[in-house]
Amino acid sequence: MGNLFFPKMAAGNLVRNRRFVFPYLLTGLITVAMFYNMTFLAFHKEINNMPGGATIPTIMSLGTGVVGIFAVIFLLYTNTFLMKRRQKEIGLYNILGMSKGHIALVMLWETFYTCLITIAGGLLLGILLSKLILLLLYKVLFFTVSFGFTVNWQSVGTTALLFAAINLAALLINLLHVRLSKPVELLKGGSVGEKEPKTKLLLVLLGLVTLGAGYFIALTTEAPLQALMLFFLAVILVIVGTYCLFTAGSIAFLKAMKRRKDYYYQPKHFIGVSGMLYRMKQNAVGLANICILSTMVLVTVSTCVCLYLGTGDALNTMYPHDITYSQSWQDSGNRSKEEVKAQIQEVLDKAGMVPTHVQEMDQLTSVNSMLEGSTLGLVDPEANLSDLSNTVTTLITTAESYRQMTGTALDLAPGEVALNASEDHEDWQTVTFLDLTFSVKEWLPEPPDLFVEGYSDQYLFLVVAGEDDLEAIYQQQLQAKDGEIGLVSKIYWGYSMDFDGATKDQITRLYDLLLGNVLTDAGDGSFSCRDVQESEFYALYGGLLFLGLFLGLLFLMATVLIIYYKQVSEGYEDQRRYQIMQQVGMSRREVGASIRGQILLVFFLPLLTAGLHILAAFPMLCRILELFGLHEVGMFALCTAGTLAVFAAVYALVYGLTARTYERIVGGEA
Repeated sequence: MGNLFFPKMAAGNLVRNRRFVFPYLLTGLITVAMFYNMTFLAFHKEINNMPGGATIPTIMSLGTGVVGIFAVIFLLYTNTFLMKRRQKEIGLYNILGMSKGHIALVMLWETFYTCLITIAGGLLLGILLSKLILLLLYKVLFFTVSFGFTVNWQSVGTTALLFAAINLAALLINLLHVRLSKPVELLKGGSVGEKEPKTKLLLVLLGLVTLGAGYFIALTTEAPLQALMLFFLAVILVIVGTYCLFTAGSIAFLKAMKRRKDYYYQPKHFIGVSGMLYRMKQNAVGLANICILSTMVLVTVSTCVCLYLGTGDALNTMYPHDITYSQSWQDSGNRSKEEVKAQIQEVLDKAGMVPTHVQEMDQLTSVNSMLEGSTLGLVDPEANLSDLSNTVTTLITTAESYRQMTGTALDLAPGEVALNASEDHEDWQTVTFLDLTFSVKEWLPEPPDLFVEGYSDQYLFLVVAGEDDLEAIYQQQLQAKDGEIGLVSKIYWGYSMDFDGATKDQITRLYDLLLGNVLTDAGDGSFSCRDVQESEFYALYGGLLFLGLFLGLLFLMATVLIIYYKQVSEGYEDQRRYQIMQQVGMSRREVGASIRGQILLVFFLPLLTAGLHILAAFPMLCRILELFGLHEVGMFALCTAGTLAVFAAVYALVYGLTARTYERIVGGEA
């Protein structure tokens, strides 16, 4: 054989199998481009110099890991489709006299061409798009765009090595399959179907239990922190339940349809149901994969879009004032409140800035308490998640601080409290914190927004008479934790200022002056500035939005490719079967109706299930978003509905194209 025989043969194989190979190459090329741009953003030095830019590389590094892992799993998974389709072709080569070594050589050249197209083409595409991606990121983050074009060679090397390794792994898997298979088995591989599967009741039961458990966790978890900790458990349970029910539940459903004689013995139903049931085992896994990927698209995109759109609200919730000084009583650096206020006023005079509103506040916040009746105890850091159901966030301030925040004066004597809670406790006569008991004098109509937003739906807001009661509660915590200060909530004094009409530059300059002239010792306290934190917020939420859209696009692409391979592969497998049906008297119209019915089931069952998953996950996702300062449930509902509508439209478009291709293949036109 000539030196160019095997390279030419490999190139010819790729061209002849272009219906299957081209989507794989296109997907690989786009995945390479996406991975390069992820690493490009993670390694880009200029991003670190932008306000809040230190967050972006961390987020993109996380995205790089996710895309890399996904690329390994997905490309190796789709490689099995290609190999299954080509079994007969490879077996024929073997029968005609080619040794397995020669076949291996052909496959080696095919892998080389695949690497060249996907890696080289993907890197070229990624490099060309990198500037556009960077411009879009800067636009999202409201950062000034710089000129110039750069190529990150570290990203190039990382991308090339990863995808070369993936292609090498796919080649080794294919070679192992060829080596272990007999020529006759390869020839029959594309024609061997599966026996009608049995209904596995235990698997159906497992699916119902795991899916129900996942839904139960998502629907009943109230505390935001607990929701975050239980989210991944719920995800795993839902994934297991989805695979079990698609594998076993779909078989039970189809057999139930088969037992309905009035439904089953109709041409369009008979062909579709029997065909699905005949190979339901392989169908079920594919349908479950489509469902899980669709759910991932919906959750990822909707939450990230909502976070970005709610950046302003989250910023105002966490930083309600222009500049705030916060100092713990326990780490005051031996400076009194009056000394700090005098230093702040001195800086204000030098800068010529006059605050339009000043607020002082003493508070003991974020005490994670266990509520038993009207008695509050401290949460055990080593407690199981199941033990946190009675956890409330206890927020405590003085009557004077409450007056400054609300304008309402409370007449409280030492040992008396006014309170408000997330649940109705108006029958309480006393409140006990560890061994310290307070009498309830009055029930407040509602707490200040500052105290509730950003914490938990399960809260208890207490107003005590003065600083002595705050100190007594602190000492109770300290005693309960054997003097370990790091395990207790401290008492903080806050001094907040607003400057209505001042520009952002004026406020940030004042903030810098305060940092340099007031904070002299390590234990002095800290300043926060809403305008300074704005860049950090947009960097975080904008980075998450960018990552979410990237991953959403990747998951969508994977969904489309799985559907395409599934339908086209089955189209070729069904071609002969439908030809026989026409030969025994079935009309072309009846064949078409049967085809559309089968494809409708294949397509829209995963979409409907994904919609059910996102509906069940909605309450839990709302709780998690509260940890990011987002409390607009309506906004999240709109983002979720919009994402679902766009995804369903794309899904329907893919359905139309796939149905047409499937029908052409079955009809012998392709």
